[in-house]
Amino acid sequence: MKNDHALVSVLMPVFNVQDYVAEAIESMLNQTFTDFELILLDDCSTDKTAKVISGFNDPRIVYHRNERNLGLANNLNVGLNLAKGEFIARMDGDDISLPNRLQIQIDFLKDNKDIDLCSCGLEMFGTEHQVWIRESDPEQVKVTMLFYSPVLHATSVFRKDSFIKNGLYYNQDLFPAEDYDLWSRAIFYCKLVNIPEVLYRYRIHGIQVTKTDDRADERDRQIQATYLKNALPSLKKNDADMFISRYIRKSNLTIHNVLSLKSIYCAVIDANQKDHFFDSKILTQKLQRHFQNIIVYLLTENKFSFYKSLKFYSLMFELRPRQIVKLFLKRSFNPSN
Repeated sequence: MKNDHALVSVLMPVFNVQDYVAEAIESMLNQTFTDFELILLDDCSTDKTAKVISGFNDPRIVYHRNERNLGLANNLNVGLNLAKGEFIARMDGDDISLPNRLQIQIDFLKDNKDIDLCSCGLEMFGTEHQVWIRESDPEQVKVTMLFYSPVLHATSVFRKDSFIKNGLYYNQDLFPAEDYDLWSRAIFYCKLVNIPEVLYRYRIHGIQVTKTDDRADERDRQIQATYLKNALPSLKKNDADMFISRYIRKSNLTIHNVLSLKSIYCAVIDANQKDHFFDSKILTQKLQRHFQNIIVYLLTENKFSFYKSLKFYSLMFELRPRQIVKLFLKRSFNPSN
């Protein structure tokens, strides 16, 4: 018996995850929050994924198998159309949600009516071990969108109505950055935040598309360019192109032309004074810090002889005292550089 009145619809796309899907499903069925439907979106798996799923007997499970392979973004759009819940929660078929994940995220959205989406922190496990936590301030999220996806896709929970009424669906043409693209469009209609608490375990096993698909970098560049254009329409096209290619993507950047970045990011700050999309203080601080980090990186990589040049002292004036101390300490331990 299906749960036609579930508050939450959990979208779990699956494709050839026979070794992991049982653990993923169990982690969701064992949530302390129980008012959900778990929609398993099988994109024509050719292994035993379907057989593993058939071994579960829980009325909250909705199994859907596509007639043909649609791709991740289109598969998720199928799930959005099938979903009956007020909230949409995402989860991948090879990961683990901690038991209180849904309860914490749904309580947060209930208590913050002005927020349309929240993701949470995640812990990687498997072949890599890291912890990722994104910003909890929606204004910080808007600025971070210029650099990379500020929302951890598989951990996200959002209000279905806020997305559907604004035509916010996934775009298969932007795969494997379909989530980054969605958030970069949603930010103009919705408030996106992150709960700074690890509630999700993200499995790394070496075959994720984001690691193996060589289209990812070009998709990111395309999304960043479109986002900047829409956020700051008064920014000149040449300045926008330079900002993305030189400042964000760091193409053709050397120790000798790094100072040219200052005029590039200042053009963005000036445009924001007219368009008022970003918080001015947050934008300025983020762009300055990024500029300083680039300088530190280039100085660290450069040969020691450069430290005798006038250019070196020009760059030093752009750094914070703490960065200068760290830089010289690092150099002192690497005299061969």
